[in-house]
Amino acid sequence: MRCSVRALLGGLSVVAMCAAAPVAAAGQGELKVGDTVYNNPSGCVMLGQDTVREIQNNTDSVVTIYKDAQCDGIATAVLAPGNNGTYSGKSALVA
Repeated sequence: MRCSVRALLGGLSVVAMCAAAPVAAAGQGELKVGDTVYNNPSGCVMLGQDTVREIQNNTDSVVTIYKDAQCDGIATAVLAPGNNGTYSGKSALVA
């Protein structure tokens, strides 16, 4: 019985550690915004002023460009991995 309890507790601790692992992963590669390169970006990336500039998504993640600085509000673009174009926005969400 004692071995069963230990095995059960050991199994539960592994499950708890897996459940506590971070959900958001960095986009592997580069997000290029104008002349600025963000290596392996993740989450909400502040881009600075809301100006029109070339944006290249060279990551393995979808990047959404937002007018607001907190990655909310109106999205001005959604770039699939490998896509690029000329857009405006103050922030980018890498998901």
